[in-house]
Amino acid sequence: MEKMVFIYEEQVKETMNMSLALETIREAYKASAEGKRYAPGRVVGPIRGEENCGQWLVANCLDVPFFGSKFSAVFKDNITKGLPSVISKISLYSAETGEQVALINANYLTAIKTGGSAGVATDVMARKDAHCLGVIGTGEQAYTQVLAVQEVRELTELRIYDSLPDRVDKFAERIAKVQNKPYIIIKCKSASELVSNSDIICTCTPSLTPVFNGSELKPGTHVNAIGSFTPFMQEIDEETVVKAARIITEHVEGLWEAAGDILIPVEKGVVSKEKVVGSVGDCLVGNVKARENDEEITLYESVGSCVLDVSMAIATYEACK
Repeated sequence: MEKMVFIYEEQVKETMNMSLALETIREAYKASAEGKRYAPGRVVGPIRGEENCGQWLVANCLDVPFFGSKFSAVFKDNITKGLPSVISKISLYSAETGEQVALINANYLTAIKTGGSAGVATDVMARKDAHCLGVIGTGEQAYTQVLAVQEVRELTELRIYDSLPDRVDKFAERIAKVQNKPYIIIKCKSASELVSNSDIICTCTPSLTPVFNGSELKPGTHVNAIGSFTPFMQEIDEETVVKAARIITEHVEGLWEAAGDILIPVEKGVVSKEKVVGSVGDCLVGNVKARENDEEITLYESVGSCVLDVSMAIATYEACK
């Protein structure tokens, strides 16, 4: 029997950097598109009302000797208590015996996975000359979005907005310590100011309602919609979905289970389901085009994929052995 190991947050931070995350996620996306890794359906349950929830996910891997599961608790108001808004654990199992080989504290792993996933999506979907990044939100997810996007595009400008202004100053200071180039950091007073001046936009909030007006998007903008992950959350508005030439996600089946950003306008008949053309993996292996021209508005809708979570867990486990 293989001894189970516990991997703590500090170990994850020591072993998993953004460069490794981008590499791991890119390969996981390709494996998923080729049918070598897959995730069955998820279970999402409200916890004492719709604002808090728990979600359970699993993933199987045919090309490596592991499978795994993830549990996440999402409590929006934890930020005001000095706690993470998302608390996650990943369990890793042997595909040969079914024995559990690792239990991983996965708060940071989830954040860097989500950032890395959007980084890979940005690399294939955003204009090659995109250089102004706008981030709405200032939590851990927003932090890893910046870490990822600065690796795949030559940024000259980062714009930041949050509904809690005091958080913007702290976030700007945090980013200044990890910039890979001396791009300008601009603290915006409104989402409108950010959106109308950005080539790439990342929304990283637990908001149940839209955080910006899609009418203010410039032609050629790429949007990473990160916050919505339940059918009743709508972090981006319907105009953004309508204006998007195409929508790409981590896992198409998972999107139809959880992405209120897309489910709500589809159910209203505002847009067709056909606007969702495939996954990032489909783009990487050439099954679908991520962008036709520099005028298109493109949308990456993130709802989470346990294939990516488990792939990141495997990379972390092997690095810690």
